[in-house]
Amino acid sequence: MVRYVIKRLLWMIPIALGVAILVFTLMTATPGDPAQTLLGATATETDLAAKREELGLNDPYFVRLGDYLTNVFIKFDLGASWVTSVDIMDTIAVRMPRTLVLTIVTLIIAFGLGIPLGVMAATHQNKWQDSIAMVLAMIGVAIPNFWLALLLISLFSVKLAWLPPMGIEMGLVSYILPALSNCTGALANCARQTRSSMLDVIRADYITTARSKGVPERSVIYKHALKNAMIPIITAAGGAFGHLLGGAMIIETIFNIPGMGTYIIGSLNNRDYPVVQGGTIFLALAFSLLMLLVDLLYAAVDPRIKAQYAGKKRKKVKANA
Repeated sequence: MVRYVIKRLLWMIPIALGVAILVFTLMTATPGDPAQTLLGATATETDLAAKREELGLNDPYFVRLGDYLTNVFIKFDLGASWVTSVDIMDTIAVRMPRTLVLTIVTLIIAFGLGIPLGVMAATHQNKWQDSIAMVLAMIGVAIPNFWLALLLISLFSVKLAWLPPMGIEMGLVSYILPALSNCTGALANCARQTRSSMLDVIRADYITTARSKGVPERSVIYKHALKNAMIPIITAAGGAFGHLLGGAMIIETIFNIPGMGTYIIGSLNNRDYPVVQGGTIFLALAFSLLMLLVDLLYAAVDPRIKAQYAGKKRKKVKANA
């Protein structure tokens, strides 16, 4: 298992390298003049030329790409913002936890509600409970998160004054509306995936045997069936994490949360390319680490996977002996 974790961590190097090259290329091909954006419309041609030279924009593409990759992967330096001149690593260290908190809270709400909803649908297949659960799931997939965010602000912040409309000054309470706005799609997918997995499991022979032995139905469903249906749900959670990270960019802008979303979008509007590139690399690494965690959770949930890793290790020991 340790060898597998090390191997996956090493695979993150080419992933980060590929993301860095792709984002750098896209930023280079993006229309617009960063020097013009930074200096404003009143800048003279001489000032613009000097700014382009300062930023290295006059160098050939491959020269700039080589310098950037050297700084990032050899010197571990993402550089400084072109707009604020603040170190990007320092800013990400402050903003990244806020985005992660928003994403994790959203994930907890989505799967905390989606799993029971999917279990209810599976245990009442083709009944009114199943129909209601699937209709709610379809509505959740169809609702745009930015539209729902505006409705929630109007109701809970403007009319009822229960929750703050923006910012993070009130701590975790400030994340409730953003998380609710961003969780609908993940909640719907979780409910549908849970229903599908549970329908496969509850027809298994060992579930029938447990019921014939008089095991309470609640224990049969939640202790036996749900545990064995968790692998597809965990996979869905990993994919949802990446989707929620992307959705957090829009939600953070609407609720004025100073996280990675507002940082990257604001920098993109200002043609602050180093920030966009560095932020994207960090988000890609965060997603890669989570997918590694998902694979490790497989072994914790399903003993067969853990035994498979142990079996490979024993074979290598015997071969070396």
